[in-house]
Amino acid sequence: MKLLKPMSNPGQLGFSLPEVMVSSALLAFLVASSTQIYVNSGQTVRRGSARDAVHARIADDLEELRRETWRFACEDGTACTGNANHADIPVSYKTARQCTSTPCLNGELLQINDLTTACTNHTLGAYMAANHNNTSGAPVFPLTGSTTLDWTKNLPNGTAAPAQANGVSIQRTISANTTDQNQLDVTYTTNSDAPVAITLNASLVPQALSWCP
Repeated sequence: MKLLKPMSNPGQLGFSLPEVMVSSALLAFLVASSTQIYVNSGQTVRRGSARDAVHARIADDLEELRRETWRFACEDGTACTGNANHADIPVSYKTARQCTSTPCLNGELLQINDLTTACTNHTLGAYMAANHNNTSGAPVFPLTGSTTLDWTKNLPNGTAAPAQANGVSIQRTISANTTDQNQLDVTYTTNSDAPVAITLNASLVPQALSWCP
């Protein structure tokens, strides 16, 4: 029977200490890198969700403002009031009145002089901001200060703000355009320490402008 020759260096059966240390260091590096990628991926998803929530809230607020530009200077009883009972009645605005005596056709009042002046002077947007109030008497288009958007507005009663809104405040400012005061400029900005930095600009023009004489 042939005997096996013993190995001259039994240490060759395993890894040397430097090899173990290098392998451990590489493994630790790979684990740390994978963890950082996972953390960064989670932060990216959260920022994306917050960005989508902010844009959705701004779009909702802007839609409300534009509905109000449709209603400004609307003739009572016509479709632009937003009343479902008036949906089939042709739209008419007070800027379109041309009568010079009382009573006018269909019992209309005389044309409002201030509206006529605003049409002529290209200041209808500024006039709308100064004279269009909500049911509580507050201006719909405030030209002073800023407005903090309410995250729960238009949500069912008792509904909490979305989780993506945590730490995010949206400020809205409205101003009359310096070149053409028929137009209002709207700017939305998020707070400086929000997880997403968003600035969005939009414009508002009263629908009544297209009816100016």
